[in-house]
Amino acid sequence: MLYIEAPECILCALESRIQEAKKYGVNDVNMYTHITVHTSRLIPRGRTPLFIESFELITRILNNDDPHADEKKELEDTASLILPRIINDIGNDIVRYLEVAAAANSVDVPMRDYQFDIDNFVNKILEEAVLINTSKDELRNLLSDLRDVGYVVDNSGEFQVDALLIRRLLDMGVRVTVYARGLPYEVDVTADYVSKVLGDRVRVVSTGNRYPVFYNRGLWHDLGTHDLIISKGVGNFEAYLESELKLRVLFLLRAKCGPMIRLLKVPKNSPVVYLRDDK
Repeated sequence: MLYIEAPECILCALESRIQEAKKYGVNDVNMYTHITVHTSRLIPRGRTPLFIESFELITRILNNDDPHADEKKELEDTASLILPRIINDIGNDIVRYLEVAAAANSVDVPMRDYQFDIDNFVNKILEEAVLINTSKDELRNLLSDLRDVGYVVDNSGEFQVDALLIRRLLDMGVRVTVYARGLPYEVDVTADYVSKVLGDRVRVVSTGNRYPVFYNRGLWHDLGTHDLIISKGVGNFEAYLESELKLRVLFLLRAKCGPMIRLLKVPKNSPVVYLRDDK
């Protein structure tokens, strides 16, 4: 599957890159022509290369490998301030950890029909999720039987919540391997940052590039060794759909865009916990 919905995804990529260029002060009309032409040439390759390679172009235009670095720090700092409230609410309930991790996926760069609002991130962090292909009791039973989990991370800010869930899994005696991008992409955390935050309690695997984990064939065997993969965010979900992988994956995300809303049949911006077992 190259795209969930080609027209919407293509427009989303182009609008995202134009907005980034504008945000960082690009005024040269020739640069916008370059962005548009370059993005258009990526379309036949599918959604993931379209977004990744167009972002790579933005970094070259700006001469900045990590243009969202300040934004990522602000997101992480904000999230750290609300952790006590989250911990007080969820207690030891592992399903609430999952729901809050899904709700935290409101973090993102501006995209078509979606603008991240940091106040909404704070105020809606405890929102209950829509459960697809599972129930709360089934999730508790599933997680109680696990011995080995792969955890695919996504955006800064929400990673503070991911870290809570990962530590909870570790306390339950589950081995956790965290997968992250090796190089900066939008506001996503990198493998180096994950290692700094989580220390040596987990194994951290880097993609070595900007591409998402599921798009890196060199990691497919490793992914298949886990009892379950927990995957955060829309981009990772779409990368999985583009791949030929057959895994048992628990996707934690917010349905931010039209194609995702229609695919999952949920209200806009709903936090979603979606169990998909393709093994």
